Amino acid sequence: MGEMNRKELLCHIGRISFAMDDLRIFLDTHPHCGKALERFNKLAEDRAKHICKFEELYGPMNFYNSNVCDDHWKWVDAPWPWEGEC
Repeated sequence: MGEMNRKELLCHIGRISFAMDDLRIFLDTHPHCGKALERFNKLAEDRAKHICKFEELYGPMNFYNSNVCDDHWKWVDAPWPWEGEC
């Protein structure tokens, strides 16, 4: 994984998520398609890696896991959507 800045990493995660959503819809109607399932699982692994990297560098991506074992509410440490980061 090459070095990406915050915006590039978010865009990359968004692209992976979009592809996963598309495959999920396909798998809803073709649940036994091994190639699609394999591709979905590969994307899920890649997405998880990139989310880990993002959170390591920039903080939590969502508030559900923003305060696991932390001493303050980290969700507010990241830029807000209206601050031009989304």
